[in-house]
Amino acid sequence: MMKNDRGASLVEVIVVLGLIGALMGLVGVSAVAAAARYQGKAVATELASELRMARYLALVRRERMRVVFDQERMKIRTVAADRPDEVIREYDYQGKGIVFERLSNGPALVFYPSGRSATPATIIFRNKQMERWQLTVSLTGRVSFL
Repeated sequence: MMKNDRGASLVEVIVVLGLIGALMGLVGVSAVAAAARYQGKAVATELASELRMARYLALVRRERMRVVFDQERMKIRTVAADRPDEVIREYDYQGKGIVFERLSNGPALVFYPSGRSATPATIIFRNKQMERWQLTVSLTGRVSFL
């Protein structure tokens, strides 16, 4: 018995490669969007940690701590409120694709030695895909990520 071994034609190979390329393109676009979303959430988590650390420093050092948002240099600095030139901590978010849209109480937050904040605040920021995240600081100093 003879078998008729026949290979794939050039048209069939091109069609299969085209389908694979189209699927890879779709996967690539969604992977980029997922990476941007993850990056934004990571920055939000890091920012919430920086705010919680400033509150903790105010409690431990028994002095007011100020968190300053420098939007031009894309940095967040924690300084002692009575010694603003002494930077205690600094967080650099440059190159992370994040833009602050709104800081409800201006460019700084203050935590008192009791752990309370001077005023409640809302911080809204977004990534390049216009996905938004919101952090709130309550009057009691609690930092929430929404």
